Amino acid sequence: MNQEYHDRTKKLGHKGRVLAQVIGRYGGASSDLSLILDLVARELARKHTAFYDIGFSEAKAMFKQKLARKWGHAIARGWATLFLGRLRDFVVAPSSVGGNSSSLHDSQGVDELATLDRYHHFHGHSGLCA
Repeated sequence: MNQEYHDRTKKLGHKGRVLAQVIGRYGGASSDLSLILDLVARELARKHTAFYDIGFSEAKAMFKQKLARKWGHAIARGWATLFLGRLRDFVVAPSSVGGNSSSLHDSQGVDELATLDRYHHFHGHSGLCA
């Protein structure tokens, strides 16, 4: 690895380790995401217990549950958006209004095959489409 990268992580992280949230395709997440969730819940609970008559552990559990639900929904929506976007990139429906077979146009007149070719030019083929 690059020496500059190692120097920077030693400055930012703890003993060369930096927390990073990594989300898997099927809902799996890195252990660092759990640590970040715990850190955020702890800070929210600390602020909450300053104003309300509730124990710290109960407040922390409440915030962990709320954050886990919100973050889980956001992660699921993010993956769904990505998959739908990719589906639109790789699935080309034939034109229903007698268009020619070499170039398909959508309702706004956008040449979908040319758009797909431009996408592959800049991003490469993913194996889903030959």
